[in-house]
Amino acid sequence: MALVAVAYVNFFSHHFVADARLGLSLLAAPLFSHCRIHFRVWREHRWMPLLLGLLVASFIWFAENIGIWANAWLYPGQRAGWRMVSSAKLGSWFLLGILSRGLVLAVHRATALAPPDEGRGWNPSGSRAF
Repeated sequence: MALVAVAYVNFFSHHFVADARLGLSLLAAPLFSHCRIHFRVWREHRWMPLLLGLLVASFIWFAENIGIWANAWLYPGQRAGWRMVSSAKLGSWFLLGILSRGLVLAVHRATALAPPDEGRGWNPSGSRAF
């Protein structure tokens, strides 16, 4: 949760002090390499590595570029013509994914550690709940 708190502070403070997105992202990879997200699709319990779930950041970044190319919206620096959104924004989406999962964990901590009542795919050995 400390990484989540630091990422949250960085979202607001990077305008005034050094931006820590790259360092936080590099710290997150080994920290979450063994973490799993457990979820249920219909009645089937499944899991996936947390870092795989954070790939959603790349999909959001691609969608952001497509949206700007299609003139769905424009950032102030792109009114003269289309150009790709900075890859630094990809780091922001990645950290936002970590922040979002951390906030959900804080709210649903009691149910996050409870094993499912039925289904395959539940393997509590060797994985940290997140």
